[in-house]
Amino acid sequence: MLKVRLRILFIFLSLFLTVFTLSAQKNKKIKGGVTGDDEKKQKVFVTIGPEINLIIPTDFGARPDKFAQDTMFKWYPNFSYRFGACLRFDFSRTFSLQTGLFYISRGYTSKVGRADLSANPVDIVEEYYSRDLSYIGFEIPIMGLFYVQLGKKWFMNNAVGFSVDFFPSSIVSLAGDSNIKYTSYGGRNSWCIPSLKAAIGFEYRSENSGYFYLGGQFHRPFIPIFSGFIERTNGVPYGFQAQEIPQSGTYFSIDFKYFFPPGKKNKWTEDAR
Repeated sequence: MLKVRLRILFIFLSLFLTVFTLSAQKNKKIKGGVTGDDEKKQKVFVTIGPEINLIIPTDFGARPDKFAQDTMFKWYPNFSYRFGACLRFDFSRTFSLQTGLFYISRGYTSKVGRADLSANPVDIVEEYYSRDLSYIGFEIPIMGLFYVQLGKKWFMNNAVGFSVDFFPSSIVSLAGDSNIKYTSYGGRNSWCIPSLKAAIGFEYRSENSGYFYLGGQFHRPFIPIFSGFIERTNGVPYGFQAQEIPQSGTYFSIDFKYFFPPGKKNKWTEDAR
């Protein structure tokens, strides 16, 4: 229920920000129109639009496996998603500032399996337990964006900066059968964690239909976003203690952005043609 409420609140805030910005741009156009003098006075050009990201799983920076006698404990990330509203401020023909508000659902799987005495996993048939968990967070990125104009309407974008990641709560999953029972839970290390970000992509700017962007990004938190735990809840000796496996929260993603038609000409791109 909490996850559903957070998603509804996030969608409402994103839509409100988008509608407010588009309305402001439209009112400016209606009041005075766009003249040559207006374009010369223009200091900052603002665009906004939705962004959707496919999160590619990676164990980079994490310790995915733990062993206790003949038992293997493992946490690893899965494909997940991120979406939100992107806001961009063009200060010149080559430099912009990019920010926004994003919702991210990180998918993880916790597993318990059989291992030999040398701590080597054996056949997957010997797996005891497997559960999928979702770790919800929010991101506010602040990135410097550098343009390389490839043609009249094509641009290559290079961005670098940081983001502030927020995590509302920890996660837990209870499951078991008549023989073996386990508990998986992720304890967040902080409700707020800074991260480094870098991105590269290509953008097509149409005359009347807005801007289209396809690219990728790398996201690296300064500290692990949470520690995954797997604990055996009955009296079997091996693996009875909780096994802690830190999760870095690092990810790569494939990004798609769309910026709404701004309502007036961007003097920076006009000057470059």
